[in-house]
Amino acid sequence: MTRRLLVLVVAVILCGSTLAYLRDPPWLLTTTSGLREWETDRDGTRFRWTDGHASFFVPSEWKSVELPLRTTFGSTGDWPIAATIAIDDRPADRVTLTDGAWRRTTVRLPPRGSRRVRRIDIRVDRTRDGNRGVQLGEISHR
Repeated sequence: MTRRLLVLVVAVILCGSTLAYLRDPPWLLTTTSGLREWETDRDGTRFRWTDGHASFFVPSEWKSVELPLRTTFGSTGDWPIAATIAIDDRPADRVTLTDGAWRRTTVRLPPRGSRRVRRIDIRVDRTRDGNRGVQLGEISHR
């Protein structure tokens, strides 16, 4: 009976440690979803295309992030694209792109809390040819 109890206690400790690590792993800061490879525009601006939904992580000690966004307009009949930005699944901002100019939006991040990272999601209401959503430039932070 004592051996079984010891095995159970060790298993519970290992499971708890694994779950604690996976709740906030350090490698999340290098994880993205729905973002393509970096490209460079003619003027030297670096950007990545999003798909219809893109996610990435930033350190939770950041107070705010500035997201440069734009999209293409191939013809005069192209509709504007609305991009919704969420922080940790909570809506934070909505940006409507009506022309091909960069639009910089600053989003305040909630207080740090117990997590080391925050997830930022960008969802667009429609995509262009090739499932391209919006171009996301290099972000900055405070």
